[in-house]
This record gives sequence, C-alpha cells and structure tokens, in this order.
Amino acid sequence: MGGSAALTSEETAVAAGVIGASMAMVTMLLLAFWILCIIARWKIFTKAGEKGWKSIIPVYADYVQWRIGWKKTGLFWIAIIMVIAGLALGFADGTFVSFANGFVYSGTTGTMGLIGSGLVLVAAIINLVAVYKLFASFGHGIGWLIGYIIVSNIMLLVLGFGSSQYYGPRD
Repeated sequence: MGGSAALTSEETAVAAGVIGASMAMVTMLLLAFWILCIIARWKIFTKAGEKGWKSIIPVYADYVQWRIGWKKTGLFWIAIIMVIAGLALGFADGTFVSFANGFVYSGTTGTMGLIGSGLVLVAAIINLVAVYKLFASFGHGIGWLIGYIIVSNIMLLVLGFGSSQYYGPRD
C-alpha cells in the first residue's frame, strides 16, 4: 500500500486510448451542439421572415438578429464602436492583457482603462436589451432573458426549434 506502482507500457497505452477516445467524444458532442445552434439561428431568422443564410455571416448575422427584435439598428453600430474603443483604451492603458483564449484583467487600471471598461460594460447592457427585444418579438418576456444570461445557446435552441411565432420588432 505504501509504495508507488509504475504503469506498464500496456497500461499507459490503455490510459492514453481512453483519454483520446474521451476527447474525441467530447469534441464530436461539441461539434454537434455547434451545428444545432447554427440550425436554430437559421430557423429563428426564417421565422422572422429573413433568409436563413444571413444567420451564418459574422457581424451581419448579429445586425440582422438585432433588426429582427429591435428597429433601433443605429445602436448596434454604436455598441460595436463602444466595444472597439473600450478595448483600445484598455490595451493602451495596460488594463487588458491579450491571450489566445480571450482577455485577462492585468490589475493596473488607469483612467483610460476605467473608461474603456465602462464602454464595454455599457455595450454589453445594450446588447442584453437587444436580446430581450428579440425574445419579446417572439412573445417572450424577462424570464427568457434571464434564461439567456444563464444558458444562452439553450435558449436560442428553444426559440429556434420551439413553436414560438414572430410578432415583429418591439420598440
């Protein structure tokens, strides 16, 4: 009991095979989920009278989704500019450090970093209002927005594959 047992080459190979198979299975499940999300967004667009292919074009799909739920599309561009400006200010101030998988707070916050963070926060709030307007255009309320905050892709799957009908933008 007290000693450490070394793995044989066969046991190591089996362990590597189990890990590899598990990783492959997780990758396949994530890929399937991603494809379902693409199909759900396509269905949301077609329910709203838009062509489904618009749902797969980056940025343009977000713009169209915004337009489906909220006629104030000018705010879409303002929100994008706010995010770009906020990130630029954050990088210029040293507030954000870029890594391959996203942004990490570095701990140094000057005035530009605070302004940049504020801009990104306001843009995120505007985007949440746009998502709420999207759900409202399908007859759903604040509960759907709360669900979206918790499990965003699941809510889009339910909206796309469910029986929700499109009623038009809510301003």
